[in-house]
Amino acid sequence: MMRALVAMLAGAVLLSACSEGVSPQPPPTVTPGQGSDDTGPLAPTDVLAGGGSVARPPPEARVEGEEEAPPATNLPPPKGSAVVVGPGSEPVGLSEVQQVDVDFVVSGIRGRGEVDVEFIAPGGRPYEKRSRTVEAAPEETRTLRFSLPVAGTLVTSSRMTGTWQVRFFLDGAQLATTPFTLEP
Repeated sequence: MMRALVAMLAGAVLLSACSEGVSPQPPPTVTPGQGSDDTGPLAPTDVLAGGGSVARPPPEARVEGEEEAPPATNLPPPKGSAVVVGPGSEPVGLSEVQQVDVDFVVSGIRGRGEVDVEFIAPGGRPYEKRSRTVEAAPEETRTLRFSLPVAGTLVTSSRMTGTWQVRFFLDGAQLATTPFTLEP
């Protein structure tokens, strides 16, 4: 019995030392006329710095000795052009050409871009698509050459003659297109 009484007293002492979740004093009651005004809740503009109605993050701290980044300039959008070079620049017989080369000239790249080329067969069906990564400063021009093999391919065995289209895209935006003609 004594043991149970000691355990109970020890538990009471431990509980009395614990104040978590218990307020030591009741909250003060404020009645109108005792140092407060009865205007109701404050509007957000009354508590936000600068009188704005939207909270803004604090300005970034500037590290001493660090140069400020130059302000972003409005760069012109990327531009591109395409031209068929060598055999294929003029209508050519299917059996007379090994491949058709197309040069894509692009400028206005902002660092790195993904160039896609699509060769569209006569009749409008996609024949082949390829991609290449290109890197350049916005003021630089890059020339990329893409070749469509003709001899010994499906193009000759299926007699895919007529006007082909070659479309060029930079990061998904079409920049140029050029045709070439393969005759029977």
